[in-house]
Amino acid sequence: MNKIDLKLGYACERQCHFCVQGDLRRKFPKPKSPAELMTALRAGRTRADSVVFTGGEPTHYPWLPDLARAARLLGYTTLQVQSNGRRFADEAYCRELVAAGVTEFAPSIHGSTAALHDFLTDAPGAFERTWAGITTLLGLGQRVLTNTVVTSRNYADLPALATLLSGAGVRHIQFAFVHIVGQAAQNASWLVPRKSEAVPWMLRAVDAGRAGGARCFIEAVPPCLLPGYEDCAAEPEMPVMTIYHADGTTTPDFTQERLEVQKRKGPACPSCAHDAVCEGPWHEYPELYGFDEFVPVAKAVL
Repeated sequence: MNKIDLKLGYACERQCHFCVQGDLRRKFPKPKSPAELMTALRAGRTRADSVVFTGGEPTHYPWLPDLARAARLLGYTTLQVQSNGRRFADEAYCRELVAAGVTEFAPSIHGSTAALHDFLTDAPGAFERTWAGITTLLGLGQRVLTNTVVTSRNYADLPALATLLSGAGVRHIQFAFVHIVGQAAQNASWLVPRKSEAVPWMLRAVDAGRAGGARCFIEAVPPCLLPGYEDCAAEPEMPVMTIYHADGTTTPDFTQERLEVQKRKGPACPSCAHDAVCEGPWHEYPELYGFDEFVPVAKAVL
């Protein structure tokens, strides 16, 4: 299933310490107009049947329900809203989005406690609203896919978070290792752990999520660090995606962008059994910590 990522604008009421958008909200304060967004929806429909509305924070914009209705009329079958989850606490708003045709909701949550989530998002009260949004959507019978950015401050909390989410009824949980761009790059000295430190906790979280009936994914961690959990790697599940950025630019094929520009492999990677399917880490990570952690997995001898 091909997908488009439609960024409505970069505005967001939060200042997450790991936000990849960095200062884009300052550089491009004006959102894309409804007419520009409709043009992108029509163009995207020629290559995709799935759309994810992102930002910034897409629920910040009042025309989101109209865009969802238009997407359904154009023939998109899967419509996802990727959000910080704040507005999902409003049941009437959730019902409006469902009536407009939204089929998936993807709130982000970064800790099992208010203290941790609110610190990482730099937004007091954020956890309460996000958790209320998740439970509201589950109560309405909606498909909820959560994402958690893994940092030095929350990796030990991931098993507790997975238990909380799966116990509430979330059936799709993703843990994404922090991408060192934007705010994360500015905060790298205290925010970014070594993967060898964080991954054991991510795997425990997978076990906890699975025990609660959830399917769990790990993003931005090469399979050489996931022995026995290779099926959790998110990248092989990612569709071909076109990104329509809020600054007016377009990434025609995000898979190609990741492979050719954004990610890197080390000198020993060609000897690894996973080389053909592995994308390697985002290039900023080995620029910070090197490639020593990524030990090739021996190829099977026939």
